[in-house]
Amino acid sequence: MEIVSTANEKITKAFCLALTAGILILTNAVILGIVAKWFIGIMPTLPGSTGNDSTLLMELSAFGLIFGVLVLFGALMLHFKPENKKTWGLMIIVFSVPSVIMGGGFIIGFIFGIIGGALALSRKKPATTTATNHNFY
Repeated sequence: MEIVSTANEKITKAFCLALTAGILILTNAVILGIVAKWFIGIMPTLPGSTGNDSTLLMELSAFGLIFGVLVLFGALMLHFKPENKKTWGLMIIVFSVPSVIMGGGFIIGFIFGIIGGALALSRKKPATTTATNHNFY
């Protein structure tokens, strides 16, 4: 028995991975913003600095929110308009990569975004078949 992955399965996998990545990136950004605003003391000190700057962490949180929303948008568009799969796959990858600067969705969101975008890019167009009239009488 041979297991064959269809094009629709790849889009579904890509959508699920990208959607999860967007949610994780957004969650990571929100938690970073909360920590930067109210709990700056529990945050480990950034390398090369004498203390954490809450302004810098809030800016990183804002960038994370933007990247998360754009990855989420790319995932949703991949689901609703799969004919533009290459555009949405590229968008997912492009905005997953820089999310690493703020934690990348606990790193796993970054990884899921890259894999989901790559699956969307690798999807081939379904093979078209021509209808033939076979008479087997």
